[in-house]
Amino acid sequence: MEDDLDQLGDPAWDLMNTERSLLVYNSSIAKKIAKNFPYKGNLLEFGAGIGTLATLFKTTKGLKPKCLEIDPNLKRILVDRGFKCYDNIQQIDELFDGVYTSNVLEHIEDDVHALQQIRSVMKPQSNLVVYVPAFQCLYSSWDNSVGHHRRYNKKELLFKLDVAGFDVTKVIYVDTLGFFASFAARIFGYKKSTEVKDEKMANYHVADARVLILYDRLLYRVSQIFDFIGFRYIFGKNILAVAKVKKKI
Repeated sequence: MEDDLDQLGDPAWDLMNTERSLLVYNSSIAKKIAKNFPYKGNLLEFGAGIGTLATLFKTTKGLKPKCLEIDPNLKRILVDRGFKCYDNIQQIDELFDGVYTSNVLEHIEDDVHALQQIRSVMKPQSNLVVYVPAFQCLYSSWDNSVGHHRRYNKKELLFKLDVAGFDVTKVIYVDTLGFFASFAARIFGYKKSTEVKDEKMANYHVADARVLILYDRLLYRVSQIFDFIGFRYIFGKNILAVAKVKKKI
C-alpha cells in the first residue's frame, strides 16, 4: 500500500509522513481523546484521514472506531487497515456513543453545519471531542497551503459548539511550546521536505521529516510538562474541547 502513495496524491503522502514522524505526539493526542470515552461503545472518527488515531485507539485502547472520510484515496487506506468507512454523513444509519474529530473542522468552510451534522448521528448526552489548531495570529502560509479556513480561539469554538447543539464540559489548550514553534514558522517560513520532487506538490507544504522528528522527540515532550503545570489553561498550539449533546435544542 505504501508504495502507491505517489499515486494517491498530496494528502496521503503528507499524512503518512506525519504518522511515521510524530509517534509521541500522535500517541499523546489519542490518549487525551480516548480518556473521554471510558466505555467500549460505538465510536466514530469524523475525518479519519489515513486512520492514524483510529489505529492507536484499536491497538492501545481496544476500541475500533468507525470512520468517515470523503477523500476516496484516504478511504482506500482506511479500508486496507480494516476500518469500516463511510463516504458522507448522510450514509450513516446508526447513532454513536461518541464522536471525535482531530484537525478537520478548520478545513470546512461552514464548520457549524458540520458540527450539526455530527450531532445528528450521536446518541443523547454522548461525548464529542474536538481537536483543532489555535490562534488566528499563528495562521501561516502552511495553513493556507493545506486548506485551513481558520485557526480557533476558545470563545469562537465554544460559541459554535453551543449553536450546533452541544454543551461544552471541558476546553484546554494543548502544546504550549508548539505555540512558539508555529509563531516562528509564520515569521521565518516553513521548512518543506526535500524528499518531495513531484511538480504537482511544489506549492504543497509537506513538512521535513527530520524537523517533525526533532519536534516530536524533544520539543513536544518538554511542551507536555508545561501543559501539565497549568499553561494548558492559558495558550497552546491547539485547542481540545469536550462537549455533550444537549438534552433539548
